[in-house]
Amino acid sequence: MKSANKYDKSISAKHKMIERMQQELKALKARKPKQRKGLRFNLEAADKSSNDIIELKDVSKRFDGLQRPILDKQNLEISKGDRIGIVGGNGQGKTTLLKVITGDEQVDSGERDLAPGAIIGYYHQDHRTLDFKLDPVKQVEVLRPDMQYGDIRAALGRFQFSKEQVTTPLGKLSGGERARVALLKLLLEENNLLLLDEPTNHLDMDAKETLEEALVEYDGAIVTVSHDRWFLDQVVNQIWELQDGIVTKYYGNYTDYIRKKKGLPPLVDGEEPVL
Repeated sequence: MKSANKYDKSISAKHKMIERMQQELKALKARKPKQRKGLRFNLEAADKSSNDIIELKDVSKRFDGLQRPILDKQNLEISKGDRIGIVGGNGQGKTTLLKVITGDEQVDSGERDLAPGAIIGYYHQDHRTLDFKLDPVKQVEVLRPDMQYGDIRAALGRFQFSKEQVTTPLGKLSGGERARVALLKLLLEENNLLLLDEPTNHLDMDAKETLEEALVEYDGAIVTVSHDRWFLDQVVNQIWELQDGIVTKYYGNYTDYIRKKKGLPPLVDGEEPVL
């Protein structure tokens, strides 16, 4: 009888754990951005380029020591309004593709055609665009001297910066805090193509929602590498899957992409995604 009671307790504990996980998953799926008062970014792309922002024509890229190419004679276009999520396994070259788009990485063959007036904003994971000697307020002031101090504080507040943090040099802040400053800086710049390399890493839930809201408002093009499925579902309208040098395009968000890969029909309005 004693062992039976232990068995029953173990089964009960497992059932409770499963119920809790199901409740947490349901809450995540139902998560909606909070209605925040005050500053909104109201992002508008710099209106200096045509609808076609950049075109990669028959481009190839490989690195010494790798058996397969990163890009193998690929033809890719990015136009105004495109919101592209790049996915693929580790080592497939997702970040390299971003660098090819910016021109930081030269291709072995093919052409990169950037439209006149195209302005690229790039979020790097190493936060290289920041001056670590400045505090968050001064970093924004350098970029946007036209902004009032109160508006700068409000913007930093949207990204969960406390009174003490806004006057702390970036070099003394954590990696996650520097990431939030780098993202805010990018959102306040003038550009019409945003390239984002794992932008939600180190962000808490509120900061992720702030970023999602800002990007939804943005009317330029977005290309992002991300492992965050929720973020991709909220922000992108097509997926580029990079594998063995080939980019395969799927229209829709991340859930649509997974369903197409599994041969499932599109979701109807109100239907819960079950993958």
